[in-house]
Parts: sequence; C-alpha cells; structure tokens
Amino acid sequence: MNGLRNQRDRQGAVAVEFAIAISILLMLVFASIEFVRLNMLRHSVEQASYQAARKGIITGAKVNNVKQEAQNHLALLNVNNATVTVTPNNIKDDTQIIQVNVSVPVTGNSWVAPVYFFGDITGQTRMLAERAAADMADALPSPTT
Repeated sequence: MNGLRNQRDRQGAVAVEFAIAISILLMLVFASIEFVRLNMLRHSVEQASYQAARKGIITGAKVNNVKQEAQNHLALLNVNNATVTVTPNNIKDDTQIIQVNVSVPVTGNSWVAPVYFFGDITGQTRMLAERAAADMADALPSPTT
C-alpha cells in the first residue's frame, strides 16, 4: 500500500520535471532555428551582392540590371526591404571597378530575432570589370623573342 502511494507521488514529480525539461529543450530548438535563419540571411545577402556584381562586370551592363539581379536572388528566399547600391551610378565602357552593396534589415526578415537583434545585415562585393582586364592586357609590353 505504501509503495502505491509513493508511485503516485512520484508521477506528479515526473510531470513537473518533464514540463521544465521540455520548455528548456523547445527554447533551445527555436533559438537554433533562428540562428540558422540569421546565418542563411547573411549568406544570402553576400551571395546577392556577388551575383549582382558579376552581372555588372560584363560589357553592356546597366545599373538597373545589376540591382534587379540582387533583388531576384533575395526574392527567392523571401527577403524583404533590401537596399541595393551600385557604384558607379552609371556603368560605362571605361568603368574599371563595379561595387555592389546590399543591405537588409533584420526586422521583417526574421522570425524572433528582431526582439533580440536589430540593425541591418550587409554584403559588399567589388569586382574588376571584364573590359578592364582587356585594357590592362593591351597595356602590357609585348614579349620579345
């Protein structure tokens, strides 16, 4: 009889222990998911700036095409409110370096992090234009035989 009473008392303790343990476990799982989302967002911003810069280094590229390339990449991942800046403002045939900056606010692109994190995630890529490489090759002295 005494054993049954101890077993019933222990069942209540097990329920309380489980409630505490599962709440901590779920908090860790959701925190891990959020950190993975923020890391994915950071990599996506870097990749968007890289792809946009690659679009800008080709001959005949336009600033609007470069910006759209970055926006298209971010749209695949449902990233909102991105700001894309291309330097120079007008890509010409004699442009040597293309720089693309992509900035995305954490707010609106994360599930829980705006409560704990704030600011923007930024990515920057600088590339030498393809036409610049050809200009450099022309400037090299001819090899002597």
